[in-house]
Amino acid sequence: MKKPIVTVLIPSYNHAIYIEQLLNSIVQQSYGYAFIELIVVDDCSTDNSAAVIQKMADKHKFQFILNKKNQGICANINKGILLATGKYICISGSDDYWALDKLELQVAHLEKNPKAAVCSGNVIRVDGNGDDLAAEKQRTAPARIYTFKEVFLRDFPFSSTCAMIRTAVLTELGAYDEKLKIEDYYMWLKIASAGYELHFLEELMGYYRIHATNTIHKSWIIYTEMAKILALYEKHPLYPAALKRLKVVYFPQIAQLNKKQALGLLPAAISNTRFFYRGLYYLIRPSKSMS
Repeated sequence: MKKPIVTVLIPSYNHAIYIEQLLNSIVQQSYGYAFIELIVVDDCSTDNSAAVIQKMADKHKFQFILNKKNQGICANINKGILLATGKYICISGSDDYWALDKLELQVAHLEKNPKAAVCSGNVIRVDGNGDDLAAEKQRTAPARIYTFKEVFLRDFPFSSTCAMIRTAVLTELGAYDEKLKIEDYYMWLKIASAGYELHFLEELMGYYRIHATNTIHKSWIIYTEMAKILALYEKHPLYPAALKRLKVVYFPQIAQLNKKQALGLLPAAISNTRFFYRGLYYLIRPSKSMS
C-alpha cells in the first residue's frame, strides 16, 4: 500500500547521549521506514553527536548534513525544508523521542482533515535518563482544534517536537525567521493567522525530555524571543492581553533562575493565577545570593 512520504527533520546540537534513542524511535515507526525521509542537520556540535549520527546514517541510509559553522536552529530547519520531498514534515528536538505509532496516527488524521495544517498530541515528560517525571509534573489535554486566538494567547498545549505540518503550507507561508533563536511559536502564529487550523490529538505522541541543558533552563532568552514574535502582531487588538499572558506565564520560571530579571516582570505579572503565586514564592524564597 502506497502511503504519503513524511519528511522527518532533526536539527541536532550537543545531544549525543540522547539522539540515538530519537533516531531509533523514528526508524522503528509502525508507519514504515520506507515511507519516511529522514534528514539530520548537526549544527557544529562539540560533543560526539556527529559520530553517533554518522553511525546511524550509515546503518539506516538517511541524509546527514554536518555544518561547517554554527547557523542556529531556524537556519537549519530552513535548510532541511528545502530538501524535503514529503507531503508532511515533522521537526523534532534531538533530545526527545517518539511513540512508535506517532506518524501512523498523524498521517491518518491529516488525510481525513484537509483544513488542518498541523497536528500534535500529548507527551510524557521524562528526565535525562528517560524515566517518567512525577505525576504532578505531567500534563495531558483533550482533542481540540485551535485557531489564532488560542495560539496568540498561548492557550494551547502544542508539543513542537511531536507536531506534523503539511509541507505545502510551509511552502506557501515561507521560511522560518533565521534571526530568531526559537522556531515553533513563530510558525504556529504564522499558520494560524493565515486561517489554518491546528489540531491537537488526545493520543500519546512522544516523550519530552527535561534535563540540565535544554531550553526550559533558558527562560529569559525564550521570554525575550517570544516577546519579539508577539510584537509582529502588535496592531492586533489582543496584543496587550497576549503580552500580559506571556509575562505571567514566564514569571515563575524566570523567578527560579534570576530574581533581578523577575523583579522587572513583577508589575506586569500581578494576577490571580497560579503562575503569579508560584513566581512570588520563588521570588521571596530565601537564597544564598541574588542571581
